[in-house]
Amino acid sequence: MPLAWVIGGGILGGVLGGVQQASQNDQARDAARRQNQYNKEVYEFQYGSIDSPEIGGEAKRQYDFAVEGLEITKRNNEANLQFEEAQQLQRYDYGMGIRDYEYSQAVRLYDKSVSQALQQTSFNELAENAALVDQDRLIHEQLLSLAFDETETLFNYGAAAAGVGLKQRQAKAGAATEAQATRISALKATGAARAKGGAVAANVRGILAETGARQAAIIDQLMFSTEANDQELFRMSQQLLFDRAGYETSRESAKMSDIATRSKMRMQRLQADIQAEAQIALVPEIAPPLPKPLALPRPEYQEVFKPAKPPKPQEAVAMTQNPFLAGLSGAIEGAQSGLSIGAAYNKAKNNWGIPE
Repeated sequence: MPLAWVIGGGILGGVLGGVQQASQNDQARDAARRQNQYNKEVYEFQYGSIDSPEIGGEAKRQYDFAVEGLEITKRNNEANLQFEEAQQLQRYDYGMGIRDYEYSQAVRLYDKSVSQALQQTSFNELAENAALVDQDRLIHEQLLSLAFDETETLFNYGAAAAGVGLKQRQAKAGAATEAQATRISALKATGAARAKGGAVAANVRGILAETGARQAAIIDQLMFSTEANDQELFRMSQQLLFDRAGYETSRESAKMSDIATRSKMRMQRLQADIQAEAQIALVPEIAPPLPKPLALPRPEYQEVFKPAKPPKPQEAVAMTQNPFLAGLSGAIEGAQSGLSIGAAYNKAKNNWGIPE
């Protein structure tokens, strides 16, 4: 009975093992075929036809995309550089225009300041000439007034001197007339005394003595009058000299004042000219030219790396096992299982008293 279990278990195990191994071998071959097909599709998707030496697939598309992207980058960078260069050139032209404009404005300001200075100096010259004309008129009037005063003084002196001379001549004439009358009176008195007779000598002497005294008095009066006139004439001469010295001093003072006034006018003219010249702006100088814009440096580009095809994918080989060996191994395992089952059955039968 145990042998039957062993044989039965071995046959069953061998059959099941062989069938199971055959099925596993078929599954492994199917899996290998699917894996190989998948690997081929992935390879061709990634690198193109597996039988073509040229790169293709996703790698070719990525390479073309990178090449196109590089070309776009080059064009964009070149456009940006050209734009920046155009902006620099525009800023350069604008800066040079501002430079020329500022210089022209400075030249206009300078020309205007020079014109204003010339106008001011011309005005200063006219003002100085007008002031000099006024000063000429003033000094002329002052000198003319002094000349009139001096002439009037000379006229007054001449008139006064003539009056003194007239008084002196009148005094001399009066004294001569009075002396003549005295002599005539004395002669008359002497003749009358002699005509009467008597003490003629004494009367005559008395008459002559009285006549002499009266003549002496007349002479003294004439001398006093002449001396007074001489003193008056001397005083008038001294006053004339003093007045003429005063007029000369006034004339010199007027001339000195005229010189001082004219010097002050020239100083004022010079000061006004200096102020006018000080208002003249500095001679304009154009600013240095702006530096010309330089060409911007162009970047260096690295060519896109062109990929190469990798080796073809290795084909997967199905891991199979010989069904006979698998059946043999199953038969052995079945026999062992049958033996175990038979032993267990016998043991149970003995324990429970089961009949044969």
